[in-house]
Amino acid sequence: MSGASAQGRQGFQRLLAEVALDHVGVILGVEMSRLARSNKDWHQLLELCARFGTLIADLDGLYDPSLYNDRLLLGLKGTMSEAELHILRQRLLQGKLQKARRGELGKPVPTGYLRTPSGEVVLDPDEQVRAVVRLIFSEFERIGTVHGLLKELATNQVRIGVRTRTGPDLGQLVWHRPHREMLLSILRNPIYAGAYVYGRRRTDPRKQQPGRRGSGRTPLLPAEQWQVCLPNRLPAYIGWEQYERIQARLNANRSGAGGMGSVRNGTALLQGLVVCGKCNHRMSVQYVKARNGASHGRYVCNHASVSYGGAICSGLSAPALDAVVTQLVLAALAPAALEVSLGVAREVENERARLDEMWQKRRERARYEAQRAERQYQAVEPENRLVARTLELQWEQKLQTERALEEEYHRQQQHQPRHLTADEQERIRQLAHDLPRLWNAESTTPADRKAVLRLLLERVVVGVEKESEWVDVAVHWAGGQETRTRCRRPVGALRQMENHEALLERIRELRRAGLTAGRIAERLNADGWVTPMQRSAFNERLIRAMLTRYGSVPRGPKPPPSDEPNEWWLADLARELEMPVVTLYGWIRRGWLKNRRVNGQCVALADREELRRLRRLRNRNLAYRPIKPHKKRA
Repeated sequence: MSGASAQGRQGFQRLLAEVALDHVGVILGVEMSRLARSNKDWHQLLELCARFGTLIADLDGLYDPSLYNDRLLLGLKGTMSEAELHILRQRLLQGKLQKARRGELGKPVPTGYLRTPSGEVVLDPDEQVRAVVRLIFSEFERIGTVHGLLKELATNQVRIGVRTRTGPDLGQLVWHRPHREMLLSILRNPIYAGAYVYGRRRTDPRKQQPGRRGSGRTPLLPAEQWQVCLPNRLPAYIGWEQYERIQARLNANRSGAGGMGSVRNGTALLQGLVVCGKCNHRMSVQYVKARNGASHGRYVCNHASVSYGGAICSGLSAPALDAVVTQLVLAALAPAALEVSLGVAREVENERARLDEMWQKRRERARYEAQRAERQYQAVEPENRLVARTLELQWEQKLQTERALEEEYHRQQQHQPRHLTADEQERIRQLAHDLPRLWNAESTTPADRKAVLRLLLERVVVGVEKESEWVDVAVHWAGGQETRTRCRRPVGALRQMENHEALLERIRELRRAGLTAGRIAERLNADGWVTPMQRSAFNERLIRAMLTRYGSVPRGPKPPPSDEPNEWWLADLARELEMPVVTLYGWIRRGWLKNRRVNGQCVALADREELRRLRRLRNRNLAYRPIKPHKKRA
């Protein structure tokens, strides 16, 4: 009886219960010390037998656990048995390890491989299985994320062939839908690079569960901690260098302070690339929603805040930095526009060829299954209708599957033919020669822009001064070159702007010239001045707030609307006629005052004769009446 197995454990517990109830007089057995795999259970049995007077007998003799000498002898036997089991286990494990170091230890092989009866590992003889495995690695190198790879395979209805390992269908090929864990297992497995590996995982005894053989396994260990790694021992789908690039990409996709993380759909294009120039830590991305509902990204260095509870080191607006880096990248790509167009066309052609190859293999397999079902139906005796009806039904099902697959293939070809058309090739050439238009096109997603930036840039180091709007930017290219520049960032206070004194002086100057707040805002926008936040242009409300906060000046006389002497601003005409401006607006609505619009403002037209008429109109009190005081109620 073994204490490691569930049944042995239950039997041992029942035996202890019978002894505790004083229902047992003697326990007979062979190798009594093997009742359990540890001395804990053995000594528990001895304690109960000594307390209730139960004897223990084996092939060597009869023992009374209540006697000191017999209990000492039984304890020694249990200790020696446990030591024997430990020695046997160590010898077996060492033999297993030595066999693995020679590359002779047999292990289950993943999809894409088969083990022959002689023990040799070979590539799967099925072409479609091998093509799907190669497609997984090539698409991951192109897309760069497991989630993107999964979406691509699901969109094109790609299935992964798996050989059954147990049961009556041993060795049969079954096609499964791809899922995340399956793709990660394929991308992480070094056998696809031709390496024989042993010891990629450890077993944690604390996490083991009785009756479950695979429980207690730890996550995958780094390559330097593998017990055995023999390169070039097995047929390979990819090279070892490509395998290392894939592992580095998978590790970099993990979100954290040490890595760039995977490409996401946020608007911050330099996600994972921006490094703080003060503390040399990677800056994270935060999105802030504005009042109008739009979200604006920010690069924030919060390492000190998260790790030590300190203050945030620095931060800046994402659009300002993204615009500067994007201009540098587009300028660097401009000389290679022809090469870019040829490379894009070639890549699109190759991708469509790979997908078409997968479709052809699926069609060939469906055709074979239908023909095989037909041969089985033709081979049966016509009189044996019990079997013939079943085979006829299977044949019909295979034909329906083949027909549905053909229809899906033709729809896919109409939507995306194998070869690029002349219009598609011309569009690729035009877009490659006009990279800014392609970059800003609605069809280009933020994830696409980020993928391009990550191919060209290694990191972007920014030096942010809290009391200044200027940011020092150092762009480190993938080839080792470095470009230094400066950019303006949005700030929250006017004093942080370098030219804020000149801006205030310009506003006061325009104010003294007689311009209204709205006209001052228009003049500043036309002259190229920017607001501290850089999100919107100057407006009348902002100008009034700045004049109130930083000191206003009396507005000078308003300049005439034009060189014509008979044109008046309504305020000037009201002072000339000694009447309220609101009354002039009433005259305009009634048609009593000629006027026209200049830059959105109303201008009255009045010569000497018209002024005399307006005075007579005012004196007759037709439209203007003085406000009478209200009588107090009794």
